[in-house]
Amino acid sequence: MKSRAGIALAVLAMGASVSLAQQETTPKPGPEMRRLIDTLAGTWNISEVYEPSEWAPKGGTGRGQEVFRAGPGGLSLIEDYRSTTPTGELSGLSVTWWDGKAGGYRAIWCDSTNPGGCVVMSKLATWKGDRFVLGDDFERNGKKVSFREVLSDITPTSFTQTIYQGESGGEPKRMVTIRATKSAK
Repeated sequence: MKSRAGIALAVLAMGASVSLAQQETTPKPGPEMRRLIDTLAGTWNISEVYEPSEWAPKGGTGRGQEVFRAGPGGLSLIEDYRSTTPTGELSGLSVTWWDGKAGGYRAIWCDSTNPGGCVVMSKLATWKGDRFVLGDDFERNGKKVSFREVLSDITPTSFTQTIYQGESGGEPKRMVTIRATKSAK
């Protein structure tokens, strides 16, 4: 009986020391994540203007809401996106985090229209002055496609999100312009 009690005490002591070590090494968000979270955290009402494309041949408008919040420990930014578009309802989720080794932000985007579920953006996202730029290159129907999303005109109460897409090597075309206004909630 004494040996079992000794083993139990040793296991408890080890658990306490591991827990204490974890508390001492818990990462803190760096200035890159603080800037992104401070800039975008909140609830935003959005209005969208879609350019004519294969996805929306006549173009059109949409309305919705996006909510940005800090992820676990403030080490990431989570976006929850909901919109009524010219082709129906769209819901999406993104997670963006700082990759210090690569020197830029990584991002994943998941949405209700993507048959694959999610996309990990192939390009690092960066601040270019006061604009936040995300990008991806992918293949569709045997062609290489470039995607770029630019957040610009950022103020504490509004910003513009512009999405461009086109064949790699060519000039990407604007697909949608999203105007966001901070909700009074």
